[in-house]
Amino acid sequence: MDLAKLRELLEMELSSSELIPLDEEFYKEFDSLVKALKLRAESSKERGEKIEEKMYLAEMNVAEKLIKEILRARLHKIVDMVFEGRPHNLVGEERKVFSLLLAFVNREHIPMEELELVEEEVKEEIPESGKRIWEAYLVLEDIPKIMDERLREYGPFKAGDLVTLPRTVGHVLVQREAARRITISH
Repeated sequence: MDLAKLRELLEMELSSSELIPLDEEFYKEFDSLVKALKLRAESSKERGEKIEEKMYLAEMNVAEKLIKEILRARLHKIVDMVFEGRPHNLVGEERKVFSLLLAFVNREHIPMEELELVEEEVKEEIPESGKRIWEAYLVLEDIPKIMDERLREYGPFKAGDLVTLPRTVGHVLVQREAARRITISH
């Protein structure tokens, strides 16, 4: 797997109304690609090769952006499949996502043993990279549209919604006891 393959997959995913078939090991291969790029960047840094280090880090950044777009497109299609009730071309963890969404839509009980919700105290951190941090929150009460410090709108949300928000917005909601920060692990 490389950046060219990821770009090709993204183009195919965006141009198709259905999930494109992926190799069962697609996500593992992606993780291996990112790990390899990270190791190459670290190795270049140790050898004092700043240009190569920056190149590998840039490649890693592009790869992560491409996979997020692929995931976004695939998740939209998975949600559509849930309402159609017919899964096809799902790989790995996508099957679990489909099953959870289907259970949710059908108002079935979702065993919480399978979804471990962990509540943590939020510590406000601003990353050195300047990237915004997004986290998952369980909304505890109805919330109208809200704005962050850059006047971007989020919401409205209903009690019980599971949402991802920038850490700064989520922290305020947690302080006001309107939401609870969660992590989902399997």
